[in-house]
Amino acid sequence: MTTETSARWTGRLIIERRRRGVATWSLCHVCHHCLVALRRFVTYLALATIAVSQPLLDLYGTNLTVFSAAKVGRLEIGVFIVLVMIVPALVATLVDRFSVRFGSVVHRSVEVTIAFLFLFVFGMVLLRWLKVERDYLVYPASVVFAVLLTRLYTARESLRQWVSWLSIVAVAVLATFVLQAQPILFPGPTTFADASVERTDVPVFMVIMDEAPLYAMLGSDGRINAERFPHFAQLATESTWYRDNTAISNFTHQAVPGIMASKIPEKDDSPFLALHPRNIFTLLGDKMDVDAVEPVTSLCPSDVCSNTEEATGFSGSRLWSFLKDALVVYGQRTLPYYSRRGLPDTEHGWGGFGAVESRFVEQLKTGALGQATAIVDGARDLVQASQGEKAALRLVHALVPHAPWYMTPDQRITSIPIYSTTSNPEFGDGSRDNYQRFLHQFIGTDKAIGQAMKVLKDAGLWDEALVIVTADHGISFVPGKQQRNVVLKDRERVLDIYKVPTFVKYPGQQAGETSDCASSNLDLVPTIADVLDVKTDWTFLGGSLVDRCPQRDKRPIETATGKRGQVAESFSDLLTRVSYYDKVVPADGDVRTVAAVGSSATLIGQRLDVTQATDQVLKWTVSRPQDFVNLTAEPGSRVAVTINGGIVSGAFAVGTEGILVIDGIAAGVVGELSGAEGVYGYTAVIDSTLMTPGDHTVELVIRAPDGTLTSAGPPSP
Repeated sequence: MTTETSARWTGRLIIERRRRGVATWSLCHVCHHCLVALRRFVTYLALATIAVSQPLLDLYGTNLTVFSAAKVGRLEIGVFIVLVMIVPALVATLVDRFSVRFGSVVHRSVEVTIAFLFLFVFGMVLLRWLKVERDYLVYPASVVFAVLLTRLYTARESLRQWVSWLSIVAVAVLATFVLQAQPILFPGPTTFADASVERTDVPVFMVIMDEAPLYAMLGSDGRINAERFPHFAQLATESTWYRDNTAISNFTHQAVPGIMASKIPEKDDSPFLALHPRNIFTLLGDKMDVDAVEPVTSLCPSDVCSNTEEATGFSGSRLWSFLKDALVVYGQRTLPYYSRRGLPDTEHGWGGFGAVESRFVEQLKTGALGQATAIVDGARDLVQASQGEKAALRLVHALVPHAPWYMTPDQRITSIPIYSTTSNPEFGDGSRDNYQRFLHQFIGTDKAIGQAMKVLKDAGLWDEALVIVTADHGISFVPGKQQRNVVLKDRERVLDIYKVPTFVKYPGQQAGETSDCASSNLDLVPTIADVLDVKTDWTFLGGSLVDRCPQRDKRPIETATGKRGQVAESFSDLLTRVSYYDKVVPADGDVRTVAAVGSSATLIGQRLDVTQATDQVLKWTVSRPQDFVNLTAEPGSRVAVTINGGIVSGAFAVGTEGILVIDGIAAGVVGELSGAEGVYGYTAVIDSTLMTPGDHTVELVIRAPDGTLTSAGPPSP
């Protein structure tokens, strides 16, 4: 080899070694950055877990009803978990790594800011857990908390290392949630009953109303108020009215499975098939044409009920709606009192979440009145299914007259106050407003029941059908008390919540009956099985009501907190509650008397020609003046029936009332004026029959304690 050749090979070897060195250095450099990014991600994962994912997944994991109500499937839940647990930490890591491009000072500032934000949110979560509610305390305390921990975090390497090790909490949070969500994520196979149905000529129609107490539909004489609830009264004359019937639980996620499975659910039971495998759907689902509307529960197998089948697939729009609800829930869980007042109310949801209520409100606002319409659609579906070869059963759980109370007696939509809770206001006027609004929605529900009855009768199915109408539980409107949470020793509110309207129209029944049988919602599925002559080895906690009355003096009940008790009170005891509420809103009269309350009750419906002006009202407003003009009678259209707004006034004497006047007719009472002064809000419910199609004027009249009337005129623009 020549010297020149040797030199050439030596040069190539040197170049090759340099190339390999650069490649090795580049690979190490990339690996270093990956390791740094991974360490950052692990650190931010720990911080995001304590600030975001743990509070949210803990809340959802112990209240699985929200997943059932939102009808999200396993894949959607998986995406939800990833978004809640991984995305906050991933976004923080990407921002951290991107800031490196702008130098060490910027990068350090970004790192500190990210840590501060996570710790600030964690501080708010912690204070909310400690029940510190005042905004002026929460925000400064959270800032101080975050600043102190951030300084420690940045000053001590050992603390940063400890925070990264804290990421093991994320694994624990995920594992805990997966264990809690087993009924959804790992439901297991469906097992149908080994049974036979001997009566294949009986169509079954079952309606479970929600939050519908019996006392609310009764007149002062203890009979169903036929003027206010004509269709329930008609149903009572054509069926057996079990007027002493008792609900099982005070919360839907326990009460409805209790009805469908004829059992008392356990405290921590969720409304899923895996926890209630023996129910009406697995008893009859493979032997009859069965379908159901389950807006809250998920007890029907996916191969039986159409709405359950739809929820098994992936839906981007459904996931997006669920995520928006989750943001509301997180805000309600994190923010202090005044900051969260602007968020949608989540307390009327099942388990305390907004997903259910948001779906309900959306259905009402679209004008479809989905929950009331579901009752009528269920009857139509039964008619169509009964034309097939198999016997048919349709079960409709309808979220009416459950809050929020938007629906008017003629099934239009009215405004409601922005913020409401499941606790009744301390003052009687606020609870009375709620009860009036509730009654309007209950009367609108009565209309839907009448429409469903007409569908069955027009199709010729009424006589041969088994028709059951009941409710999962009631509601109480005692000022200052919870609407449904009740201690069992409070027997008056137990009557409000556990005594529910129940009607059973048996096949071939020709005349109505009133039964004082000590019945329970536990008895309804056994009654269906008895009427259909179902042969099975399954046993149920309840007993059939066909030609007999279960021998019991007391009926078992439970509360959502797991407390169990019994109800021995009878229908005669319930009449004391009718008398109580009669003093709040008249129990007698038609829909117009719902607005006739307070000292001004006798004026409602009269024409008022008041010429003397008052100097006490400086200004008053209504929140939705557009709801007084261009009105139609179309179901779902907007109308001013629940009216709210503001008043600026001087001092009013105790006992002063306002009267809202529609087109010169006294229409509703404003109770907030009694003893009021300054700037305050009001809510009033007016006679809905006055809001006919077209335009209307509204004025405010002041009634002094001595009965003197003065006019505050129309609302300010």
